[in-house]
Amino acid sequence: MLSSANQSLLLCQTPASWLAEASRQIPILLLDQANCEKKAAATAISLLHRSGLDQRFTLALSRIAREELKHLELVLKLTKKRNIQMQHLSAGRYAGGLHSWISKREPARLADQLLVCAMIEARSCERIGALLAVLDGELKTLYEKLHDAEDRHFEFYMAKAWELDADHCERRLGDLCQLDSELVSSPDNEFRFHSGVPSVQPT
Repeated sequence: MLSSANQSLLLCQTPASWLAEASRQIPILLLDQANCEKKAAATAISLLHRSGLDQRFTLALSRIAREELKHLELVLKLTKKRNIQMQHLSAGRYAGGLHSWISKREPARLADQLLVCAMIEARSCERIGALLAVLDGELKTLYEKLHDAEDRHFEFYMAKAWELDADHCERRLGDLCQLDSELVSSPDNEFRFHSGVPSVQPT
């Protein structure tokens, strides 16, 4: 379920303990998935303001933003069907950890932002693929609809980063891959879609 490009990028796979926790915490999984879709759409829209006169970049970002919002609607439709009450969830550490890696200076900042977007999409694609092996019914159907889009978005963001500054990407990507691996494979105090190994195991 994972593209060869994604496989070479990710240094570790989703832990089995995370999958077990996901099966126990479906309401939190779906609520945080909705948050992820909102953030992904907002990120694409934010990048639109930096696309300048690049029409292809602008159109691609517009399509991504619309697709992420459609995914949000799919998730919210299922939460409503399951009578899952909306609630505020604190942000997980994963995206914040990756964004802290981004350079503060231009033009490196934009290239780093695109690499982080690509990494998040790659990890999301891998994690959804892992979920598909343990979910069934309407949950599996939902994540099947999300999976291929994550892979397409990964390919777009990675290609754009490389187009912008290939030398910079080659220097920086290894560190980003390592950071992703550390966040996914280390203990995490709260369960979220991108969280690490659950720190409290069930008895």
